[in-house]
Amino acid sequence: MTDAIESAGAYTPRYRIDADAFAEAWGTFDAPGVQRKAVPGADEDAVTMAVEAAKTALDGSAHDREGLAGLAFASTTPPVDEGDVAATVAEILGLDNTVETAAFTQSTGAGGSAIRWGTEVPDGPTLVVAADAPLGDPDDALDHAAGAGAVAFLLAEDGPVEIRETATYTEEFPGTRFRERGADAVDSYDATAYERDAYGTVVAGAVDALDEAPPAIAPTAPNGKRPYRAARRLDGDADVYETAGDLGDTGAAGPLFGLAAAWADGEDDVALVAFGDGASAVAVRVVGTLDASWDRETVDVSYAEYARKRGHVVETGGDD
Repeated sequence: MTDAIESAGAYTPRYRIDADAFAEAWGTFDAPGVQRKAVPGADEDAVTMAVEAAKTALDGSAHDREGLAGLAFASTTPPVDEGDVAATVAEILGLDNTVETAAFTQSTGAGGSAIRWGTEVPDGPTLVVAADAPLGDPDDALDHAAGAGAVAFLLAEDGPVEIRETATYTEEFPGTRFRERGADAVDSYDATAYERDAYGTVVAGAVDALDEAPPAIAPTAPNGKRPYRAARRLDGDADVYETAGDLGDTGAAGPLFGLAAAWADGEDDVALVAFGDGASAVAVRVVGTLDASWDRETVDVSYAEYARKRGHVVETGGDD
């Protein structure tokens, strides 16, 4: 069993697009609180980003790759609908063939579920990595918010961050966010008040289920404003940390990015809250700090470049 985070790593693509580029292209930008977001390159997906974040976490760990007992991979956008993507990540990282693997998909709350699974692996340290690159229809608010990135935690018996407790909350709110089988784009019933209520009810329910109220929370952030609305429902005051304003909606990786941002701000008692539309949430209260920065040189792209990189526009050749 593991009850600490020994090391962490984060990765974001180098491409960025700002809200003004969307507003110029569509006449509006429908992602509240998002000023800028990360854009995956044509050769980047959830697996490639997961590997980069995992390498950083492994480099900061005292454990070698052959000594890992488990690997959990979380994403709503695995590169295949069927197939053991966790095994692919393990192979690329060079982990031992006896490593236990698990993939968590179909929910933006997958990162929290992966952490809970990682704490229960009995035979040694476990690598947990959440990586995502959500996609919506080009003129939809979901796509305006959609970002990309990955965060990895190395869970072990000892480490600078203690996993103090976990809690869950489930209450059905159908249609808030979903992706039909075979579809690439995320969809919703587009009922804003309903979606806010679903998110706020479930996030607050998971936090309130903890034994102690945390002074800070890092929830899943579908945009840059919804986490703050949810915080108003909590018992007591809690500082809110999210990275949607600068990275966009990073799906299953979002609350892990929020936790990293809280650490960077000096917070040492934080509840990571992984919310999945439908709806359920996992709250993981951690005490301590780590460095999990994702600073890198970035390149701004136009909306036309963004549309090509995300597959909204496909270049085709013609006859000479």
